[in-house]
Amino acid sequence: MSNSVNKPIYNNDISSLFQNEGFELVVSMDCEGTNYDKNLENNVLNLERFLKLATNNNITCILFITPYFADMLSKLNLIDKIKENYKVIFGLHIHPDNLPEDIASKCSFIRPDEEYLASYSYEQQKQIINLCMEYLDNKGIEPIQIYRGGCFSMNEDTSKILEELTDIKYESHNPYREQYTPLNGLLNPMPVYALSRDEELRLEFFTTEKLQHMVSEAYDKGTKTIAITHSYMLDSNDFHYERDAIIDDIHARLEKILETIQEKSTVPKIAN
Repeated sequence: MSNSVNKPIYNNDISSLFQNEGFELVVSMDCEGTNYDKNLENNVLNLERFLKLATNNNITCILFITPYFADMLSKLNLIDKIKENYKVIFGLHIHPDNLPEDIASKCSFIRPDEEYLASYSYEQQKQIINLCMEYLDNKGIEPIQIYRGGCFSMNEDTSKILEELTDIKYESHNPYREQYTPLNGLLNPMPVYALSRDEELRLEFFTTEKLQHMVSEAYDKGTKTIAITHSYMLDSNDFHYERDAIIDDIHARLEKILETIQEKSTVPKIAN
């Protein structure tokens, strides 16, 4: 009898992304903790809705997970379900000012107002990364295949530590952000689709129409495109929507983006 019952349905190997010619879309999500998310449980409860929409449209989601988010996934018994039912790749996400007590208590050097990992020394970063990786692994969130710093914070030390300490071979970033200064050539870069420091294909930015236009342009250029969003937007009633006057939640925005891609893919090409 086959022993495949508990194996994931999908081969979620990050090296398999972007292997085809032409435009391809991947959606990444920074899965935050209590620093940005005061509605953590409700947002996590809406994660499957987002993953289902993406998976049903053959879109892979990269989840960059903080320890606090991992805690909630575990509490709600969602980790195995996500691994077995959706096109998901796990990544590591760190805000050093927002770590569970189990980690923070072992890092007496942490400054409560410092959210950039790269602001710490080599040895301090190494300790934080090691503890966060162990924390996620103990929750069953593995394999971790990619790293993205909180606020894209990453420097040469971060690159060296990830290469030395983990099996991570990829990192993701906005190349225009001043907090991003990696050691080139050590990890494979997977940048988000960004035209400038503040103009990213971010599902909670801009209007839905502008996001559709950005995707349309990327499609026409045949660009390998990584969109970005944040877990604190998963609950359609989260306070961020009213506070920031955001029309359409990220589920509706993803749906509109997928409609744009479908429309582009069915338009006949004009012969030269």
